[in-house]
Amino acid sequence: MQKRYIKLESEDLVKIEELKKTGFSRRARERSHALLLSNKGYDVKTLAEIFGVRQATILDWFNRWESEGLAGLSDRPKSGRPKVFKPSVEKKF
Repeated sequence: MQKRYIKLESEDLVKIEELKKTGFSRRARERSHALLLSNKGYDVKTLAEIFGVRQATILDWFNRWESEGLAGLSDRPKSGRPKVFKPSVEKKF
């Protein structure tokens, strides 16, 4: 597997650190953490071991960051059954 790192600019670093701390989804927090560690010099193989994923998955996270920015760290819409509740009813829970 190739050596690849993400180098973050200071303004991106602030945004990603914030996402890591307060992100809505656990997966987005994980992805942001991986970017921060890569910025510190952790390689893809080490990141894959830390997060328990394949190296190709780490590279996918890097690609999504490079092409989509912060939006790329969020989960993509999934197929499946639509929500049962209407948004107005769901707010009550």
